Amino acid sequence: MNKILKTITYSLLSRFIIKRGNKSSVYITFDDGPHPDNTPKIIELLKNFNVKATFFMTGSEMEKYPEVVKMVATSGHTIGYHSYTHASYKKMSILKIINELSSGRSIARKSGVSLRLFRPPYGDLKVISFLYLIITGWRVVMWSLDSRDSFDSKDKVLETIDPKKIIGGDILLFHDDYEMTLEILPVILKKYSKNNIRCSPL
Repeated sequence: MNKILKTITYSLLSRFIIKRGNKSSVYITFDDGPHPDNTPKIIELLKNFNVKATFFMTGSEMEKYPEVVKMVATSGHTIGYHSYTHASYKKMSILKIINELSSGRSIARKSGVSLRLFRPPYGDLKVISFLYLIITGWRVVMWSLDSRDSFDSKDKVLETIDPKKIIGGDILLFHDDYEMTLEILPVILKKYSKNNIRCSPL
C-alpha cells in the first residue's frame, strides 16, 4: 500500500518538474559551477555564438567566486541553484535541506541574483523535500539529455548531443568544471548554429 501511495504521489508531483522546455528552442544547462577559470571561458564562447544558457551553481562555489556569479548574471544568463554541498537530497534530513536552500538564496542575493530554479544533485529528491520546494516557490528542473561530459570521450559526447539527436524542448546537461566541456562546446555550438537550432535560457 505504501509503495502504491508513493508511486501516486510522485506521479502527481512530477507535474511540477520541468523536464523539457518550449519546443521552439533547446536549453543548454551547466551544473556544479561556478568554476574560476572554466566558467568565464564558457561565457565568452556562448557570447561568440550569441547564445544564452542556464547555470545551476552550488552554494559553496558561489561563496568562493562571487565575481564569477555576477559575471554570469550580467551576461544575461539564468542562474539556478544546485544545492550547497552537492550531497544527495534523498539521504539528507529535511532540516538540513531547508538550511541549504535558505543559504543558497542568501548567498545569491549578495551577488544581486534571485534564485527560483533548483536542480537536485543526481536528480534525487524525497517527497517531503519536493513539497517544501514547491511551497517555498522553487521550480525543480531536471534534464532530458545528459551530454555525459563528466566521463565519456570527446567523440562519444559529440555523438550524444549531435544535432540529429536533438529534439525541440530538450534540456541538455553539461558541467562547467570539466575541461572536456570547453573542448566540445565550440564544436557543438557551431553545429547547432549551422542547423538553425535555437538555444535559450530557462
